Amino acid sequence: MNVHQSEALTLKTYPFAESNRIVVYLTRNYGKLRGVAHGARKPKSRFGSTLELLTHSRIVFYRKEHQELSVIQSAEIIKAFPSYELSWEVNLHFNYFAELLLELSREEEESENLFRLALAVLDAYSSVPISVLARYFELWLLKLEGVLPDLDRTFPAMAEKLRAMMRVHPKEIAGVALSADEMKSLERLAGSLIESHLEKRLKSRTMLSQLL
Repeated sequence: MNVHQSEALTLKTYPFAESNRIVVYLTRNYGKLRGVAHGARKPKSRFGSTLELLTHSRIVFYRKEHQELSVIQSAEIIKAFPSYELSWEVNLHFNYFAELLLELSREEEESENLFRLALAVLDAYSSVPISVLARYFELWLLKLEGVLPDLDRTFPAMAEKLRAMMRVHPKEIAGVALSADEMKSLERLAGSLIESHLEKRLKSRTMLSQLL
């Protein structure tokens, strides 16, 4: 039984047995990881708020031979994004970001680039409009997946702006001016490209379109 540790982002949790939770993480070193957090549903659980959506933590875990799920031994918060501190619009987008990471990450596969992208986007949420961040995130996810189409053909009217957007850190993208119409067009096309690549509809994207 080998014990491992890695930085991780919490993507999803759900109840398991009487007092446990199954947690799905995106880890920096091991890709998508599914593990059991024993006692996580108890009032004084040692996991506390580390299991909140998109919390950046350092986790310690192990997996016994022939077991599908890892066992999460501990989690230490590096940076948290408590939902009560976020606007409802940011919360909706964070759910979208988490679903994108959940669908596009792979188990037992190093995910340094994806992890760094996610951290950079989360770090910028308080200084850049969340809808602009979402478009940046979608474009880079398409690029990392190897399915970003030729910008001049797909987005002919704004290809140069999009290239400029993708060249900078997300905290700097507010300086790339996209009109409201360009933003809506990018939202529609980038989101459709992602869903086509995944061959499924994303629940959080549907919710965003209905509520915003």
